[in-house]
Amino acid sequence: MSAKRRNRNPKKNPAARRRRGRDLPGLPRARFGLEDMGRLLLNAPADVLPLLALPAVWLWNLAEDGHAAAHCVDCCVTVRYALAEYGLASEIQAVGVGIAAAGVEPQLHGGGDGLRPHYNEDGTFNGHTILVVPAAGRLLDPTIQQFAEVPRTVKAALPVMGPLPVAGGLGTKPFGVDRTDHFVLYVPLPAPYRDAWHSRVLDQRADDYREAGANLAANAFDIMRGEGFRDRTAQSPYPRLRALLAALDGTTAVADPRGYRFADPGSGRELRLADIP
Repeated sequence: MSAKRRNRNPKKNPAARRRRGRDLPGLPRARFGLEDMGRLLLNAPADVLPLLALPAVWLWNLAEDGHAAAHCVDCCVTVRYALAEYGLASEIQAVGVGIAAAGVEPQLHGGGDGLRPHYNEDGTFNGHTILVVPAAGRLLDPTIQQFAEVPRTVKAALPVMGPLPVAGGLGTKPFGVDRTDHFVLYVPLPAPYRDAWHSRVLDQRADDYREAGANLAANAFDIMRGEGFRDRTAQSPYPRLRALLAALDGTTAVADPRGYRFADPGSGRELRLADIP
């Protein structure tokens, strides 16, 4: 993984990498290094490799910048656009969430009793969001480490990924994910609370988030086509990802303030993932 440090993805547009308020001083800083990325991805099966690679790269950049981990909305919106580059539709949902040691009842976070997420007057989001990826049958919680109850262990810093409790979604009943040294409780929310993360600010910055997602997808793809990952990427159950791998074979990654592209060594033509039919 150390070789990838030289090809770090370009800084995202500040609007797409939007900090909440003054980056919420006093809250835990994001903690995710290249070693964590390797630990997360090296043994990931082909069907989950892209789902984990995207939040891994995003968290790494967040940690490199020294920002707080409490950026669940920013992360989910960016990763949703990135997944779309791989042909994977996903849905962002606000949920009730609680973290506790085994045998201890979790206390829900966000929105009073944890079940009524909302935006505060300063623009910060009082709640928590996760991604639902129906085609993969998985849920993804990239920023669980933002909560103080999460142990300061290597494993606890990793994103949560688990099977969807019901086909195609979260269902209506609370469910849990056991992470060995702690337990995460998720409570699906009814409308309109599950959509409370949405805002006019996000709409206004949609182009910036879309660009950030495209760069993130290209950066993660560049890792997944590299040594140790390429064979699994070639076996991916997602046709779009396999098509990208074939079309960009032999190209060289180019990362600068204009974005993350792939250059043909013969013609010099630069391609973005979206350029591949």
